[in-house]
Amino acid sequence: MINHTNIDLTQTTSLKGTLRIGASPVISQAILPDVLTRLHAKYPDMRLELTTAPSSDIVRLLKSHKVDVGCSELDNLPSSEAFMQDELVLLSSAIHPLARKRSSSILDLQNTHWILPDTESPSRLLIDQSLKQYGVQVQPTIMSSPESIKQAVLSGLGIAIMSRHSCKQELAKGDLTVLDYKVAPIKRAFYTGTRSKTNEVQAFLSELKAYCRLWQVN
Repeated sequence: MINHTNIDLTQTTSLKGTLRIGASPVISQAILPDVLTRLHAKYPDMRLELTTAPSSDIVRLLKSHKVDVGCSELDNLPSSEAFMQDELVLLSSAIHPLARKRSSSILDLQNTHWILPDTESPSRLLIDQSLKQYGVQVQPTIMSSPESIKQAVLSGLGIAIMSRHSCKQELAKGDLTVLDYKVAPIKRAFYTGTRSKTNEVQAFLSELKAYCRLWQVN
């Protein structure tokens, strides 16, 4: 996990530089809004720029000096460090028939509609491996955006395997539910990568670490 050099906050409360962040869709949508809110509250003069891009593009953005720090599901970034553990879990809306079924069978998963990410998503290979392990063959709806998948599941279009963290609010409110089909959660990590540890980068990583202490999946 991340172990950053401590920075002197008395020297950085007036940070006025620009911090450019590149992040994959799941991290950009589910994690960074809270982190950037905390960061802006501490350093209101720091200019923040967030670019959302596929995980496969984050390393290119870093190497081409278009971002200062990258966040991705792939462990291929410069100075890569894991900052959070996540799980991919089988979810449906609370109104889906499988959410209300008292007895469950793997055949139910075969006979219901699925929503899957496209093949550019790092989670797709993990999901395909899980479906193969349980002998489930699907003819899914394919969506490229994690947020679109979540909204489609909420609307009742089908079921999906999604990041628990990206759905934390909907799970807490009861709008989404984890289906009990003895399908083991898929463990994975989120990673940061940097080109250099400027004060701005260190301030961001410090806030990211503080956020993780609040939301870390055990």
